[in-house]
Formats: sequence, C-alpha cells, structure tokens
Amino acid sequence: MNLADRTRRYVRGLVIGQGRRAGEPFAVLRWQARFLRGALADGVSESALTLARGGGKSTLTAAIACAALDGPLAAPAGEVLIVASSHEQGRIVFRHVLRFLAPKIAAGAFRVQDSVNKAEIVHKASEARLTVKGSDPRRLHGAAPVLTIGDELAQWPAPRVAEMLAALRTAAGKIPNSRLLLIGTRPADDSHPFAIALREADYSQAHAARPGDSPFARSTWRRSNPSLDHMPDLELAIRREAKAARRDSSLLPSFKALRLNMGVSDVETATLLDASTWQRIEGDVPRAGRPVWGLDLGTSAAQSAVAAFWPATGRLEVLAAFPWEPSLAERGLRDGVGPLYQLCADRGELLRCGRRAVELEGLFRHALAKFGAPAAIAADRWRDAEAYDALNAAHVPFAPFAVRGQGYKDGGEDVRAFRRACLEGKVRPVESLLLRHAMSEARVVMDPAGNAKLAKNSEGGRRLRARDDAAAAAIVAVALGSRTDTRPARRPLRSAIVG
Repeated sequence: MNLADRTRRYVRGLVIGQGRRAGEPFAVLRWQARFLRGALADGVSESALTLARGGGKSTLTAAIACAALDGPLAAPAGEVLIVASSHEQGRIVFRHVLRFLAPKIAAGAFRVQDSVNKAEIVHKASEARLTVKGSDPRRLHGAAPVLTIGDELAQWPAPRVAEMLAALRTAAGKIPNSRLLLIGTRPADDSHPFAIALREADYSQAHAARPGDSPFARSTWRRSNPSLDHMPDLELAIRREAKAARRDSSLLPSFKALRLNMGVSDVETATLLDASTWQRIEGDVPRAGRPVWGLDLGTSAAQSAVAAFWPATGRLEVLAAFPWEPSLAERGLRDGVGPLYQLCADRGELLRCGRRAVELEGLFRHALAKFGAPAAIAADRWRDAEAYDALNAAHVPFAPFAVRGQGYKDGGEDVRAFRRACLEGKVRPVESLLLRHAMSEARVVMDPAGNAKLAKNSEGGRRLRARDDAAAAAIVAVALGSRTDTRPARRPLRSAIVG
C-alpha cells in the first residue's frame, strides 16, 4: 500500500468535530482522494490546490496535518508548519486539527498550547509538533519542517508573498522527502506567486469556473465547488448569494471570485448598491417603535450625518450637516455637485451647524427632534469621545452605544449586513436627494478574501471629494438594527448620556 492510500485510510479514521456531519467519520471525497494521490506521490515535493471558498480546503488540510503528527506522514521529532496571512487565520486550520485529535488529546497523547500568540500541538511519544506561523519570513529562521501548509496565499501581504514562498521552499529543502502544500482560492493576477505555483508545482489541482461559464448555473458551481453534492448547507449559501448577485450587479465580482474561484484583485472597487436596487426599495413606510441611530462624524471639510433606522418597518431617514463656512454654493462648486447641497437644505435634509466645523450638539438636537429618542446608537470609533459629550449636551436619552471600526472586520460585517437587509426588502429608505447622492458616491473596496468595506479618501482609486457620509451613517444604523442577537461592542456609563 503506497503512502497516499495509507494516508487516505488514516484520514477515514478521523471523526468530524463540527457541523451537520459532526460525529461521523471523515468521508474522503473523490477530489480529495485525487489530491492525496497527486500530492503524496513519489518525487512530489510541492503541490498546489485551489477551489472555491467553503468547499472543504481547511478540513482536508487539517486532516493531512494530523497524518503528519501521528499518522503515515509522521516522523520522530518532525515539524509541521501551518503558515497563513496571520496567526488568527492559521488558527482556523489549527482548530480543525484540535477537533480531529480531541479523543487522543483527552487521553493525554498530545500536549496543546492554544493562545493568542502561540498555537502548537506536540505528540508526546514522538515529539512531532505542529505550529502555526504568520506570513513573516523572519519567523521561519531555523525551521526544518517535514510538512508545510501554506494557507490562502492570496490573502498574504502582497509585498511579502514571493519572499515568504522562497523561505518556505528553503526550509522544506532541509529535510529529505519533506512536502510543501499550497492551498487557497485563485488570485486574479497571473503573476501572483500562487498563480505561478499552480502552473509550475510538481502537482497542481484546480477547481474553478471558466470565463464563459454562466455564474448562475449549478454546473458552474460544481466545477469550482467539487464538494457541492455532499454539502447541502454550502449549496444553500451559494444559491442565496447567486440570487443577490443576480439582483445587484455590484455583488457579482465577489461572487465570481469566491464562489466560482475566478480570482479577485488585491483591491477591487464596486458600488455599494446598484442604482436600480436603491430605486426599487425606496418607499414611504411608517415609523414604529424607537429607531436605531447611525453616526458618521466628519471634519470641517466633510459632512457629519445621523441616520435613523426603524427595524420594525425598515424605514430609513438621514439628516446631515455642514458648517456655515464656506457657503453651500461654494461647497457645491468645489465638489462638482452644483446646487445639490442647497436643494438638500431646502428639503430639510441638510443643516448648517457651527462656523468652520460641524457643531455636533446642534446636529444631535435636530436629529432628536426629527427622529425621536434612539433605542441604540452606532458610530465609527473615530471621535467617539466627542460623540459622547455632544449627545450628553444635546440631552439625547441614554441608549446603548456600539463603536465600530472601519476596517475589513467591523466595516466588512456592516456592509454585508446592510446589503443583505436592502436586498431582502428589510430597508425602505424615504425619498431623499441627500441619501440618493450619497449612495451613488459610495464605493467599496475588497480585500483578497472578498471582504468589502466602505472606501475612504483615495482608497481603491476613490475621489477625495465624494460625499458618502450619509451612506456611512446609514450602513452602521441598518447593520446594528439587523443584529438583533448581538449586544453593542461598547456601552458608555449611564452618566455619559443624560436622560
């Protein structure tokens, strides 16, 4: 029996530790068996595998890692490395390994260290060890692994990918018969080191849709997701995302990149929502209950805005403010929007508060009079202390306060929640020139994993003077209102907001 067959037999003895099939033995699918045969064949030292997100890459990777700890790939005192874009990303595979080895860990066969800074499993009998590393070549000094797994290379910091791969290949070459497995979604750039590895590795296996394939056909999904027939939850997720992408073309690039494995550029820009989608959901529904407020606080050069969202009916309104200087006419000329600001002011959608910077207390007083007391408030963590003071001074009644970051973690989560709520008909914005313009200006940038956040300043080719402050306020308001089972990340003392 060759090494691939022995490894497949070992993997079949592992028990799934989570999800729909928790408690069942690992069923090696056809594509997984094919990869094991190719990657573990004699003379193969470097292998590359790409398929769409959610298709079982991490589970298979973890199973192979287990085989290198106490299975047919193990060696006395052998070192196994999981290398990812960050320590936290690498711990995704690490947690799969822990679940697979849980019975043996409970029996005392392994020593485990799992913390924010270190993730390591050591087989006590053989001293074989598995360690998680971030994509920093300096941290590989002295490493001599029998197995190295490079996870999601498209997410690694762009300037460092080639250097990191060179370090991994050098480390792998120190031990006879060592193996390097490179696994992830496919990058869009053919010159990316992972794209090159997919062409030049000793063994390569790619599951991806072809350029001419229909993105909404199940046969296309199966081409990039070879586990589709065996993972009903995955198919349900893909169907839901395909439906959203069909309705809103701004979601199609991410769908093609992640679900069809057609690649995604390091920074890709797209509209927040398609104009036709926004036009379709506009409407005048009643208010019901207390609204959720979303705040976007700008500098003197930018608007500050308050959005109010009533989750019970989906009603969404926005109020924004500029300082008195310069005049709205001057701002309109400078920003290339003509009389838009004055028209918004005439409709009561845009205020002027403060001389050269928006006076937040005045804005919040107007918002309180217009929208009523908030049930909860969400805001960017930038200037949050000023927001506390201004809410207090404006006598806004106490409400839980959620502080949100604007990076890919919080910002990406909020953009996803906002888009989903809009596409599912849970948001009904009132007709507003201000909000229409903000939505037309709003752009998102995507990281290599397809996470989208609102673009700021010149990020991703964005124009500095684009006015999307009202859209930013709307995003955090709707996102917080949609998270009915999530408590605010941060809550001021009762004395911070006066009732």
